[in-house]
Amino acid sequence: LAVGTEHPSYATALHNKAFVERLQGNVEEGVRLFSKALDIRRKTLGPEHSDVAVTMHNLGSCSRELGNLEKAKELQEQALLILRRRLGTEHLITAGCMNALGLTLKQAEAYDAAVNMYANALGVQQRALGARHPEVITTMHNLAECYSGSGEDEKANRIRDSILKLLEETPDQ
Repeated sequence: LAVGTEHPSYATALHNKAFVERLQGNVEEGVRLFSKALDIRRKTLGPEHSDVAVTMHNLGSCSRELGNLEKAKELQEQALLILRRRLGTEHLITAGCMNALGLTLKQAEAYDAAVNMYANALGVQQRALGARHPEVITTMHNLAECYSGSGEDEKANRIRDSILKLLEETPDQ
């Protein structure tokens, strides 16, 4: 049974290929493939599907990496709205989108909005994964970097001290 190029499975294959291309540094190819996957997902799944939002979120991250912060912010904000409606505010995919939007906002020097995104993502991650999970530590680091960028070094250093304490208390694997 063939699915064809207008099927959600084809869009998933495009999405996965785009993700790999982005990781390998071929961000322009990632944009091309994510865009194609997004078009197919919108047509076949509808504009409010969580898979549509995930593709928008990843396309936004590619846009950020290419320096198009406005496009990145627009895509990631739309994705976040969909994910909040479809998956809820306490879902880890929603938190991942908040974290990515936080990075975009930080790069745009919108530090207050970035801090808000990181803090919300961090809360979700801590509740779902526990304080010592690597994703939690990464988000804490992102929040500290945001505070540093905005000149709030004391807050940044408190978070960095907390990270060190958590890591020191975590047994080696």
